[in-house]
Amino acid sequence: MGKKDKKKRETKPTARMGWDKAEVEEEIVAEALKRKDMDTGRVELLDRDTATPIIETYDEDTGKLEGSIVLKDRNREGLLALVKIIEEVDVVQDHDALVETFTHTGKINVENPSTVDRLWDIDVSLKNIGVTNLKSKDISIRELGTEKPDNVDSRDFEITKDIKNLLLVKEFISTLPNADDVLNINDIEKELLKLKDKKSEVSDKPKAPPKEPEVEEEEEEEEEEEEEEEEEELETWGDGGTLVETGLESFGISIDRENVVYFAIALRSMFDKPVSNIKVVKNIPDEFTNPVIRDTTEGRAEISGNQIIWTIDKLAPEYTVMMKFTCNIMVTDITKRRTGTVEVTYQGASSFAEGLDIDKFDAYTRNKFYVDSVERDEEPGIFDCKLVFDNSSEFIIQLFNADVYSPKDESKKFVDIDPNDVPLLPSGAQWHSKKWEYESEEYPTFRKKLEFRVMPDFQKIIKGSASISDVILEIGSISGVMSYNLTEVPTYRTKDVIASLKMINNGSAPLNEVTIVQQYFSDEYHPPKAKEIRLLWDGEEVEVSDAAVSFEEKIFKIDLTDLKDSSTGMFKSDSTLEFEYPIHCTNPARGSTFESEIIYFANTFPVSQELEFKPEVPLIEAMHIRRKFRIGKEVIPIGDLGNYRIILTLENIGESKLHNLVLLDKVPDSFEYGTYSLTPEITDEVGQDTLKWDIDLLEVGDLLEITYEITGTGKYSPSDAQLAL
Repeated sequence: MGKKDKKKRETKPTARMGWDKAEVEEEIVAEALKRKDMDTGRVELLDRDTATPIIETYDEDTGKLEGSIVLKDRNREGLLALVKIIEEVDVVQDHDALVETFTHTGKINVENPSTVDRLWDIDVSLKNIGVTNLKSKDISIRELGTEKPDNVDSRDFEITKDIKNLLLVKEFISTLPNADDVLNINDIEKELLKLKDKKSEVSDKPKAPPKEPEVEEEEEEEEEEEEEEEEEELETWGDGGTLVETGLESFGISIDRENVVYFAIALRSMFDKPVSNIKVVKNIPDEFTNPVIRDTTEGRAEISGNQIIWTIDKLAPEYTVMMKFTCNIMVTDITKRRTGTVEVTYQGASSFAEGLDIDKFDAYTRNKFYVDSVERDEEPGIFDCKLVFDNSSEFIIQLFNADVYSPKDESKKFVDIDPNDVPLLPSGAQWHSKKWEYESEEYPTFRKKLEFRVMPDFQKIIKGSASISDVILEIGSISGVMSYNLTEVPTYRTKDVIASLKMINNGSAPLNEVTIVQQYFSDEYHPPKAKEIRLLWDGEEVEVSDAAVSFEEKIFKIDLTDLKDSSTGMFKSDSTLEFEYPIHCTNPARGSTFESEIIYFANTFPVSQELEFKPEVPLIEAMHIRRKFRIGKEVIPIGDLGNYRIILTLENIGESKLHNLVLLDKVPDSFEYGTYSLTPEITDEVGQDTLKWDIDLLEVGDLLEITYEITGTGKYSPSDAQLAL
């Protein structure tokens, strides 16, 4: 693929899982991207001027304006292709934190999170595969579909070196009267550090399972022996089965009396990145009663049936946390009682396969591009042209090459961009090139070459062997919609557009404050006065006071405050607020638009984190018609892999009829084609199969859409279908 000599395309490692100090508040996936939802790969753009839906793009070397990105409905989000290193570990250890078995499974997944758009021509390059049994660092995938199993490519791997257990778990049990003071976080941490120093590398080979203690009635002589042992100095079992005195644990209880047993479960992470979604389950045998949670240094603990469940959102490296609780037990015989097992699950971002990582990633998906050619009003035969690349997919796309050649001289380029010239394109965004002038009495056509890739999300996911439970919190939430009764207004006239806004309290908490903010008003588009605002609260009209309405620095606000003290009361769950008011359009000029943003704000009482919701806001345009036309091409995957539908569009977007137009498209040699909506003439005007349609007349406002289907044969490349005339 040709490109300017001054640069080469560089594919940088982008998304990273894990956390550092800068990522505590928000996880940065890649330069200019922030993760919204890890499971679906949804991200949003960062470091952008959110006051405008247009982002200008410049040549990296010259600093000259090369074009602009136009966001769709101000959307700054999109999906990333998911590349996951997934590892599952299962550790079995004894009471003294000695590992008995350790099993590990590894998998590399390339996933398409979209249920709408395919991915194709996918190339992944790994690095540091030497720690695994992977034979090649390169992964090539022709296509990923949108449904299981076609949307995932999965490859297993094993680690070829010794592995260490990186999450230290220890339960401390004490029946001493001063157990609450004994089991303190400082002394427990010291004990964990001793255990950490003793730990040795573990293998996948299981040790012989420990013998199950016999739980049965003892003979009278054995009972007397045990009673004597209970009077001896209390000890705990240490490394290698040797009795070691620690001072933290004791296991003796008295018969025929109520005993209070203290339990402390401690965790210490030896991962180099925080561990998340930790769930500790303590199973309480039936004979233990009255469980009471005494302390948690981190996270949340709750009692559920015969279990105590302790959940921690994140545990920092080399940090010790503890949960402490008590149970009562009364025994009337000398039969041994089990204290109950502990189960821990977690998710991590530090790989056991140290060094295994993703180096490079490339992939294509659905896209659309076209050239607008607009004949000047007072200069017939002179066209202002521009290239538009439309990210019609759900993905974040990097456009790293766009060339438009003169139809008469291929050495001349009207558009010529490089990888670092265009920022990332969120879903629905368009990149518009800088306009160029072209003189021709014929309808101009241009050769176009575009290269892009779907941005990836590289994730390292460490999973435990059990599932993580969720918690139920009272949730404050709002949603809503808005609409205009008109989206087109005449130029140089006065016209009112009615805005209808609806806010819904779809949470469980009542709201004490509600604010509506609409911004970007101008001299041509004016906000309403308080008396022009109509408010329906659950269908009943409520007066809006003058004091609740303000307009400053082009920002219009409606503030409903202290609702708890008003006649309406607070905005309750499942209630609705409906606002209706006019936007005064005053003599808008040709090309004028009102591209506004509306934000709903709300808060509870007492005040908590402010709720925010942004409904989609239509664009109001001042229409001033002139002759224009548009030629576009769209490639859509259909049916089985390798099948595509090509959609060619010719649209009269001006005020004059268009006559004797010619629409051309070429088909790569590796594709068969047919099933036309309009049969073409097949020529070889560009040195290979070319489809040609002659259009005699295109009425004002008409859109002609021609479709045909192609099927890849042999060693076809789906991206070849992107080429257009």
